[in-house]
Order: sequence, then structure tokens, then C-alpha cells
Amino acid sequence: MTLFPLLKTVITIPEIKLQDTKIGENKLVRFALRSYPVGVTIYDSDYDGWHEIRTDKPAPYDVIFLQQPRKRAKIPERALCLRMIKACEPKNLDKNTRLAWLQHPALDDKMGPDEIVKSWDGIFRFREDRPDFGQPGLRTPQLGALHAISAYFSVKNDLEPATIVLPTGTGKTETMLSVLVYRQLSKVLVLVPSNSLRDQISEKFLSLGYLSRLGLIPREIALPAVVAVKKGIKSIAEAKMLLKHGNVFVATASVLNCSHQGSVDRFCEGLSDLFVDEAHHISANTWAKIRDKFIGKRVVQFTATPFRNNGNALGGRIIYNYTMGEAQKAGYFRHINLIPVEEYYIGEGDISIAQAAVGRLKADLKDGFDHLLMARVERKPRAADLLPLYQKLAPELNPIVVHSGMNKGMIRNALSALFSRESRIAICVNMLGEGFDLPSLKIAAIHDIHKSLAITLQFIGRFTRQKTELGDASVVVNIAEPEVENGLQYP
Repeated sequence: MTLFPLLKTVITIPEIKLQDTKIGENKLVRFALRSYPVGVTIYDSDYDGWHEIRTDKPAPYDVIFLQQPRKRAKIPERALCLRMIKACEPKNLDKNTRLAWLQHPALDDKMGPDEIVKSWDGIFRFREDRPDFGQPGLRTPQLGALHAISAYFSVKNDLEPATIVLPTGTGKTETMLSVLVYRQLSKVLVLVPSNSLRDQISEKFLSLGYLSRLGLIPREIALPAVVAVKKGIKSIAEAKMLLKHGNVFVATASVLNCSHQGSVDRFCEGLSDLFVDEAHHISANTWAKIRDKFIGKRVVQFTATPFRNNGNALGGRIIYNYTMGEAQKAGYFRHINLIPVEEYYIGEGDISIAQAAVGRLKADLKDGFDHLLMARVERKPRAADLLPLYQKLAPELNPIVVHSGMNKGMIRNALSALFSRESRIAICVNMLGEGFDLPSLKIAAIHDIHKSLAITLQFIGRFTRQKTELGDASVVVNIAEPEVENGLQYP
């Protein structure tokens, strides 16, 4: 290796996908490594035909060899080696350069689901988030929930569903991932209320989220085999195949209920644990059908409120409750600006709310904040009625409508427009408010308020997640509406 670097840049470490198998109409996917950007220094190597890449990551990712363009060179033994998919000179390397692994130990990984779980024995590290000492880790509510769940798991008899209450933004998903690895759960069903949340949660389990970045697990951990159950399970043979090859299954109640019920019974029989995410969104009748298949098994409900949307209790036993007040005192939420409008005439309230919300969005953008606006309504016709209003107020911000009745392609295009900032205003019908990971959603225009106080507070809370560079959140409501006083004030 030469003493002087050729250049410093950022490259994207490529993923390693080990499985992408269709079982029935669903796909089982497993990665050994997910892609991520990393700052590197590139040198000429002592190996002919190779560049040496140095990073600040722990071994074995501290040194990686990159094959030089148009060179057929002997691969360095026992070293991580990359090649360029499309040849370019070193000076042109950046995070958009497509790379592929030529040599990596994980390329030979043939582990089955049981072996994956066994490999997790003793590797989870309890680390508390200590910003004052520069130590990342789990937040206090996440640690509390993890210990509470472990205590619940220690009781073998008379198990009843357990409920974990964590306010929006305190990290329910990372808590689930921590339980999976620390408790070495073998076959887990994660029940979610929507297709968009199913896809998002599946992605988290495929990579184990931020656990390695927080120092809780090693980066080279064996990742689970995950199935996002998008289509019904049609046969007992299919159910057995899913159980044979998968670790984690993420599904909505509706897809399970439209499956062949004998197959679902066999599927649930083979599962070890049930996690219910955003449990308050699942109706009591739907929940009862699923719950009855897990009698005597471990069931954990994760929610921001112990009440359903209709105000009824979730059921089960609350084993950990971290309140929104505690989250606010701990600094997990930023300050929120309440922007009231007062309009008593029917139809004029929507105009005033939209004007105030768009005005705040434009002001925030002018101040350099990368903010998005979400207008919340209860019903699809309301969204259709409001779209022309927002288009008139801010055509340059390309307002769009998003609701669960749209087909998958339309929803995907709408979300892509938000992520790319092609659009900055989304009119939503009960979407994006819970579990959706888009921190730039910082302005809420509440055209139809939630009937439940707890749901209203949870909805507003998701806009106040702590992220300094994004600034404060704003909520616009019409205080002339009778429901607002009861919905936005603490009792």
C-alpha cells in the first residue's frame, strides 16, 4: 500500500441477498448484509490489480479490496473484495457507483431458520442511550419495555396477552427487534393494521433496523428470514413450507382472515410468538379471531394508547406503560406549535385550516426546513373535496391524495413523490399517522379530528419526534369545532 491516498470519498457497501424464494404467492427474503454508505480512503494496493479501501468501521470492514477496472487479478486470500459493476476510474467513485461482492464469508451462508436463532445466543448487548457520553443505545422506555417483556416471558402458566404502551416516536419497532434477538424467538408473527405498515415493518426485520448502529448487536449478525404475507395462505402444505423456512412473518389481519382457515390454523400452530403492532387499530372482532389461535402462547401488543379507536380497552394486561408526559419530560418530543383558526361557518373551516397550514409550510421552507404537510380527513370523499383547495393554494407543491382504497401502484407512486419531494402536501385518510417513518412530516392540518383523545394525542405526537435539524412541528385546527376542545386538551 502506498503512503499517499488516491482519494477520499463515500461509497455504498453493497447488499448480500441470500434468499428470495416464492412460497405460494408470498416471498421469503433473507439478507446477509444490507447496503449502507461509508466514508473511505482509497490507496494503491500491494496486490497487483487491486485498490485498497480503508474505512473507520470495525474489522472485517476496516479494509476492503476493490478490483481495478479491466484487470483480471488473483483475489487476495481471506479478504473482503469488491468489483465495479460498471468500470470507472477511482477518481469517479462515489456513493452512486454500483459495486458487487467478489469475496465475502457470507456468500457461503447456508443457515436455516433454527440455526439463525441459535447463532443469536449471548450476542445482544444492553446499552443505554447516553448522549452526554457519546454512547448510542436503547432509550429508557425501550429498555423498560424489553425488561418487562422478558419478565412476562419468564411466566410459563396462564399466559394472557400483554400490552406495552410506548408513545409514538419512542421506538416500538426497535423494541420488537430487540426482543426477537435477545429472547431468540424462533417463529414470530407480527400483526399490523395496514399494507404500508406491513411493508415498512418487514424492511425493519430484514435488516434488524438500527440495532447494529446502536451497538446492540454485531454488524455481521445472521439476519432473519422474513416473509411479508401479502397474499392468503391457500394450503396446509404452503403453511408448513412457510414455517420450515421463515423466522418472521408480517401480515395484516385481513390477509389471514381471507386465507384458507385450515391452513391458517396450521400456520399459527407452528408459531412461537405473536406481536401486534399499532394494536388499537385492530377491531375487537378481528383481534378475537387471531387471539384465539394463540391461547397459551406469548402475545405482546405494542401500542401508543391502551384504547381502541372506538374508545374501548384493548384487553389483556398492561405490563409496561411509558406515558406521553414522561416522554415529553425526557425530551423525546420537540416543541409543537398549535395554530388555531376560528371559523363557525360550514365549509369555511376547511379553507381557513388549509390557508394557515400552507402558509406555515411555505414559511418553514423559506427558513430552510425540509418540511412536509399532511392534511387529515376521516373519509375518502372529504379528501377528494379538499384536493382542489390545496391545489389552488399551492400548485407548485403538488398536493396529492393517499388512502388505503388506492391500488398498490398508486400508493407507491404517491409515497415516492413525498420521499423525493416532488410533492410536499399529502391529503390522507387515516394513513401515514401511525408507524410511518417520514420524519419530515412536520405540519398537520386536522380537518377531521379523531373522536378519541388518546388517538388524537398519538397522532399529534408523531409530528413532534425529536430531530433537531428538522425544527418544530405545527398543528392547525379549527377551535370553533365542538370536538376540538375535548380532543386537544388534557382532561
